[in-house]
Amino acid sequence: MRILFLCAHPDDSEFTSGNTEVMAAKQGHEVFIACMTSDEYGTTRNAFKGKRIKQIRIREMERAARIIGAKLDWLGFIDGYLPFNKKALSILKNYIEKVNPGIIFAPDPIFTLDFHPDHVNTGKLIYIILKQMKPPPILLFFHTLKPNYFVPCLERKKARDAFACHVSQGFSRKGAQSAQTIMQLVYGIHIPNHFFAEGFRLILFKPTDNILSRIRKILYWISRAISTISLLGKDHYLPGPKELGLL
Repeated sequence: MRILFLCAHPDDSEFTSGNTEVMAAKQGHEVFIACMTSDEYGTTRNAFKGKRIKQIRIREMERAARIIGAKLDWLGFIDGYLPFNKKALSILKNYIEKVNPGIIFAPDPIFTLDFHPDHVNTGKLIYIILKQMKPPPILLFFHTLKPNYFVPCLERKKARDAFACHVSQGFSRKGAQSAQTIMQLVYGIHIPNHFFAEGFRLILFKPTDNILSRIRKILYWISRAISTISLLGKDHYLPGPKELGLL
């Protein structure tokens, strides 16, 4: 079976699903990791933003993919500028049709642990695409506050090695690894005889009524407002893509 881990940025799946990635590859499944962006703004240092950090992030992700045993694809969007529009929908849909995965892991766009707009838009785009497919691949959301499906951590060592490849983000440090361990301990409570686990929200596609649809829209706009407020006073989006030669 082909299993796709769809990420807004490099390292998203290693932080939330690295053990699941390694286990899937070890069991003989064909594992794909697709990054919507190359994390061109993945640093607080303006001198490194753009092509410089992009090259670093690509090399880090390539090393992580080799450890996992996954095939790696880049979908070409710019960090912080991933749109939610027909063009992005078409690009992602064409990629999904090409890879034809049976299972897809992606960031939760509603009950999310990270309101970064790239995460939210990635989750929304894949949900819309799969909802229109008959039958759709199985969809599991990571970065979720409402997990209902848990995978025991049986490959923590190798998954941790892949996670540590993202040196530029500080994920080789004990602090970041401790945070991941705490999250896995919380999820591990849900599985008997296992201390550590990774948690996901399994999506069951079915018709929704107008009330649920309106609630989801309200939650989405609340999440957008929170993400906008959280970026005030920061230079994450400065300088712009044109100044960095990304467009």
